[in-house]
Amino acid sequence: MPDHERQGWAGQRGGRLLLGIDVGQTAVKAVLHDERLQPIAVARRTSPVDRPAPRFAERSQDALWAAVADAVAELVSASGVDPGAIAAIGITGHGDGLHLVTASGEPVGPAITAMDSRAHREAAELAADPERLRVVLERSGQLPTPGAAGNLLLWLLRHDPERVARADVMLFCKDVVRLRLTGDVSTDYSDACASFLDVGTGSWSPEVLAAYGLPSDLRRLLPDVTVSGAVVGHVLPDAAARTGLAVGTPVVSGLHDVQASSIGMGALVPGRLALVAGSFSTNGVTTTRGDVDPRWQSRLSITPDLRIAMSTSATASPSFDWTLRLLGVGSPTERDALLAEAALLDPEEAVPLVLPFQADSPLGAAASGTFAGIRDGHTRAHIVRGALEGIVLMHRWHTRALGERFTWDEPILLGGGLARSPLYVQLVANALRAPISVVASEEAGAFGAAAVAGVAVGLLPSVEDVQLALVQHAAPVLPTEASATYWAGVGAAFDDLVTALDPWWVGRPDAVHPAEASVVGPSEPSA
Repeated sequence: MPDHERQGWAGQRGGRLLLGIDVGQTAVKAVLHDERLQPIAVARRTSPVDRPAPRFAERSQDALWAAVADAVAELVSASGVDPGAIAAIGITGHGDGLHLVTASGEPVGPAITAMDSRAHREAAELAADPERLRVVLERSGQLPTPGAAGNLLLWLLRHDPERVARADVMLFCKDVVRLRLTGDVSTDYSDACASFLDVGTGSWSPEVLAAYGLPSDLRRLLPDVTVSGAVVGHVLPDAAARTGLAVGTPVVSGLHDVQASSIGMGALVPGRLALVAGSFSTNGVTTTRGDVDPRWQSRLSITPDLRIAMSTSATASPSFDWTLRLLGVGSPTERDALLAEAALLDPEEAVPLVLPFQADSPLGAAASGTFAGIRDGHTRAHIVRGALEGIVLMHRWHTRALGERFTWDEPILLGGGLARSPLYVQLVANALRAPISVVASEEAGAFGAAAVAGVAVGLLPSVEDVQLALVQHAAPVLPTEASATYWAGVGAAFDDLVTALDPWWVGRPDAVHPAEASVVGPSEPSA
């Protein structure tokens, strides 16, 4: 699209609206956008999570639908818009986990989220078998976590086989929400590739199913797969009555939340790197290449020819929130005040070295959260900056792995809740020695879902043009010269500490199965 046409299109304002729904691990967000994808109304609900036993993180599928429906109903009511003005609906949601339903769409047991690690022994068994692991990596493009559908299905076969027998279809988070809206039972490429999809052919792989140790008859659970922007259904009367939406509103297949956020950050373009510091530390470079490596996931995107090479871990907000609770910080006001104190410290003053592995670690399941180098002169502000630096170190770990195979343009794009902290943004720039630009939208995932829906119904020209014309970024934050030596030292200290602690982690009585632990050797990425 020529510049003068793009400017004209971006300046138009019509009466049609687009609804983007973002269903995360901890929050549900419904955002209504105008034709320029400017948000005009937002409603939120807590995303339900139950932990009935150690390592469990699940939710009632009915409760999940209720959270989404309540958010949408509030949005429609409070905004005062005519529901008939909503041209299309796009849904995005967290990936992995397991959502089983019957052929008619009835839930079979609770949904299991990606944060669930009950299948850690199944994951360890797979990790201990190099040949099976090779098949999963080469065919599906990634190594599975305990919260991956394949490991969870194997766990259910061993512990609750009747539940698997009752199920007819395996879906993902955004799919079960769309199912309640439309009755459609399917998924898209960006979610399907987290399980048994062959990313080279874009089709379900019996070899991957077998590599997980699953019987071939479970092929019956695998749904139809479509591109993310396909209109696969329309709002049903019951769903309309529950949400306030208009009957017959088109609903697209939708997409995995990393893909949606990449669109909302203007990063779903080959050669762009986007970092998100949210429930997960997500670090992805958009590419058309099919390189695979144990340290990242090669995930198909809104179409099978586009991918995000994505290196992730639960080492962002969960770790920072844990630190705040430890320090007795109980409100956003207290948090912001403490961040302001941390920002006043000398940027090159030594603070505690933090390994943010309280919830998860890409270095092996035995690794645990660690605070090192604490002195009696350290204050809460030093602890908080150390916690932020630990999260930044994981961005650096992940991007160093990606940097061995991919290149990307600058500035690097940054989003997520922590990106609202100027201190955090500066730390990322200093650590990565690169300019960092923060996306202006606070709801990048809902933006991306709405954009795909708008393109599907012809309201928007293309996803590429949307990113170029409508996504806004703050001016890049540059690394400071004085920080280069400081961060070289912090990175070396990270390497040394991980190497020293690995045998201690693995040898502890409460360590997980030994096959789940790993050592970061000299050839692996360091911070």
